[in-house]
Amino acid sequence: MKRYDKKQVMKDAHRIYSNDFQRKGRTWSECLTAAWSWEKDAVRVREAKAARLDAMIAASWKAHNERKEAKTNENWYKGIDSETLSYAMGYGRGNNFYCGD
Repeated sequence: MKRYDKKQVMKDAHRIYSNDFQRKGRTWSECLTAAWSWEKDAVRVREAKAARLDAMIAASWKAHNERKEAKTNENWYKGIDSETLSYAMGYGRGNNFYCGD
């Protein structure tokens, strides 16, 4: 994967060189150097943003998995007899066959 966008660097350098307000008496070489420094800063910012996003996604998945594990480990049917539980799940009156919809 390309790290730097050379096309954007050249566009920026031409934009700086052709604009008298941004040029401020600089030569083409100085404008090109400024454009490269902008691109290097942009790459640094993109990489930092991607690293933060990856860390955030990893933390989100970790929290999701912890909640999922906690949910499966909890004994939500504690205190309910098997007949009531099977009836609530749609299995008739203890014959273990589905009698729903």
